[in-house]
Amino acid sequence: MRRFLSTEADTPQLGPLALADSINRQSEAPAAKPGRTLPASIEPMLHIDDLAELLSCSRRLVERMRSAGKVPKPDFHVGRCPRWKPATIRAWIDRGGKT
Repeated sequence: MRRFLSTEADTPQLGPLALADSINRQSEAPAAKPGRTLPASIEPMLHIDDLAELLSCSRRLVERMRSAGKVPKPDFHVGRCPRWKPATIRAWIDRGGKT
């Protein structure tokens, strides 16, 4: 599992509200490195693997959805890797997955 969800038991059943709850739990996750803390206003950015996990699908499906314009445009890129703010994905889920 990725660093955002701690155990299988914590993983909610698939659905818009459950996905939003999964994203909300990210801010409760510990910092990436022990001993380091992030300011309260900073949330970790999501990448394609995180979206695939949240949507319970493959990375390839997320890439195809992104190519088809069915996923929000990334907030920025790190090199060639897209990154989304959790708030962007929350808003997308709240709209029912419509961009």
